[in-house]
Amino acid sequence: MEHYDVITIGAGGACYPAAFRLDQSGYSVLMVDKKGVLSGNCLSEGCVPSKTIIENVHNYARVKKFYSFNIDYEKIIERKDSVQKIRYANHDREIKNSGVTLLKGAASIVDEHTVKVNADGVEKLYSADYIIIGTGTDTFVPDIPGKEYAYVSGDIFRINPSFRKIPDSVVIIGGGYIGLETASFLSILGSRVKLVEVKDRILIDMDKEIIDKLYPLLPEMDVYFNNEVKSIEKVNERYKVNLLQDNGNRESIYADAVIMATGREPVLPDGLDKIGIVYDRHGIKVNSGMQTNIKNIYATGDVNGITPLFHAAKRQSLVAAHNIMSDGKLTDYYDPLSVPYTLYTIPQMSYVGITPEYAIRNNIEYTEVKYDLKEDTLAEAFDEMYGEITLLVDKRMKIIGGYAIGNDAGNVINEIALAVKNGLTARDFAEMAHQHPMTFEGLDTAARKLF
Repeated sequence: MEHYDVITIGAGGACYPAAFRLDQSGYSVLMVDKKGVLSGNCLSEGCVPSKTIIENVHNYARVKKFYSFNIDYEKIIERKDSVQKIRYANHDREIKNSGVTLLKGAASIVDEHTVKVNADGVEKLYSADYIIIGTGTDTFVPDIPGKEYAYVSGDIFRINPSFRKIPDSVVIIGGGYIGLETASFLSILGSRVKLVEVKDRILIDMDKEIIDKLYPLLPEMDVYFNNEVKSIEKVNERYKVNLLQDNGNRESIYADAVIMATGREPVLPDGLDKIGIVYDRHGIKVNSGMQTNIKNIYATGDVNGITPLFHAAKRQSLVAAHNIMSDGKLTDYYDPLSVPYTLYTIPQMSYVGITPEYAIRNNIEYTEVKYDLKEDTLAEAFDEMYGEITLLVDKRMKIIGGYAIGNDAGNVINEIALAVKNGLTARDFAEMAHQHPMTFEGLDTAARKLF
C-alpha cells in the first residue's frame, strides 16, 4: 500500500492551496479527484465563468448609455470559455511544477488513515497520516414533475454550455445568489425575467436591512414571492410553470426558458458513517481549525457548509495545512466573520463581519456611518450614482463590519474585511489618504464623520 503524508479528497480550492503549502514544506501529498483536474466547481461552472459573463454584461450596460446597440451573447460565451481554458492551463502548469501527485478517481474512506480509490474500475488502497476532505457541493434540484425541462447553473456556465441564446422570457426558480445574479444579466440583455421565490423576500439568508436597500436597484424583473413551484410543463415551444401560493391560490406563468436556481448540497464521500465522522444536511462538522471529530481528518470548503465561497475555501485549506504542519495542534484558525462576501448582481452588494441584523440579534452596540455613492466621483464617471458604503463601529471605535452596495462594492469590501480581521479603528480609515478618484475614498469620508 502506497503511503503519503497527506491525502486530499478533491482538487479544488478547498484542497490545492493546502497541497501546495504542504508540498513546499516537504510533505508528500496525493490529491484524488473524480475529474482528475486541478480545480473545482468555481472554475468549471461557478464564480469564474459567471463573473466573466456578468462583468461583460455590466460593461455592455455602461456603453449602451451612449448609443443603442445589441450584443452577441455567443461572443460572451466564447470569452467565458476562453477564460476558463486559461485558468485550467494555469492550474496544469502549477501541478506539473509541484511535487504533488494528482490521481483521477473516486475516493472513499476506509478508515481514519486509509483511502480507497476507484480509477476506471480498478480499486487501490492508499494510506496517509492526514486526510483532507474537500469535495464541495453540487446543484440541488427539487424533485418536482417536469424538472428535466429546467436549465441549472452548469448548463449556463460550464465550457461549451447548452444555454446559448437569450430567451425572450425566462422563469428563474429561486431567489438566492445564483438566481439573482443570473436574473440581473439576463434582464439587462433583454429577457423578461420572472423570478419565483418560496419565501417572502429574496436572499432570505442575508441581512434584511442590506437587501431592502439593494432590491430597488436591481434590473427590471417580476418577482413572485411566497410561491412554491409544483410542476413544469412543456406547451408547444414554451414552458408552463405551475405555482402554489402560500394562501392556497394557484397560478401558472409562461416563459421561453426555465432556470432552476434552488441552491446547492454537500457532496459527501463514502465511508463517513463507517468511521463515525459527524455531519448533517449542511455538511461535515468541523472546529475552527478545520478538524472533524476525528482529529487527523479535516474538512475544508463548501463541504463543511460554513462559508460557501472559493476564497473562504482557500483560507480554510491553508488553516488545515498549517495545523497539519503543527502535528495536529491548532495553531491557525478560520474566522468566518473576517471573510468578505459579494453578490455579483448588477449593481453589486458586499458585506463582511457584523451586519446590523446580527448586531441587534446578539445585543452588540454599534454605530453606523455611511457614504452615499451619489457623492462619489467614480460613480459619477460611470453614471452609477446609487448605493452606499456603510461601516459598523463599536464603542471602542473598532470597525466590526460593513457593507457596500453599488459601483466597485466587490473591491471596497476587501479593505473593510482587512480592518475587521486586524482590529483596525475608524480613525485608521479616517487618517488614510485613499486614492482619488476611487470609490475607496468613501471609507475615509465615512470614518471622519465620527471625529
